[in-house]
Amino acid sequence: MDSWRFRKKQGVCTACERSFEEGERHTSLLAVAQETLSRSDLCDPCWEARSPSDDDLFWWGSRFASGRERTLRLDLASLERVFVELEGRGGERLAELRYLVCLLLMRKRKLKLLRVRRGKDGEFLIVRRPRRKEELQVAVHDFRPEQLEELSARLRAVLDGAGESVGEPGAEPEGDPGANPEGEPAGESASGEDVRDPAPARKKEA
Repeated sequence: MDSWRFRKKQGVCTACERSFEEGERHTSLLAVAQETLSRSDLCDPCWEARSPSDDDLFWWGSRFASGRERTLRLDLASLERVFVELEGRGGERLAELRYLVCLLLMRKRKLKLLRVRRGKDGEFLIVRRPRRKEELQVAVHDFRPEQLEELSARLRAVLDGAGESVGEPGAEPEGDPGANPEGEPAGESASGEDVRDPAPARKKEA
């Protein structure tokens, strides 16, 4: 697990390396790159110029806000999204990551263990999400118990600011980021660096 490189938010645009101004809108994108989980924070011009990729998982819109101190929390809806999006993606590292995310979701009762399958191809957990009928298979890997805690801490940082209002790859936020229909702030991230954009997604025009 030490070889996994989780990129945290730095307060600058990943593409042009310009520091975000107070209250500036930007988009955070979660993707997989070379069997690692990668986060990019992009200013509006760089987000508009970026081409969608098959490596994209999902995005969320934010406004940068400095000087706030809050405890990072692990957003379970986003963690579940990571688990689902990693299904079928090749690579041993991503398989390890999906297994550990599965354990975190089982601990939080967001996944239910149905049974364990053992065969010549290895050992697998068969799990189901609440109120869903599909059965998901997860390859079992051998880890030390403390690695789950370390992974949880890393994912808190990577998913900082993410929430249930996330978009599909190839889409972008619209509307007034940072405000709800009543004009009040839409919500703050656990780290205090940004505010989530709950606006619905719309597809980029070709």
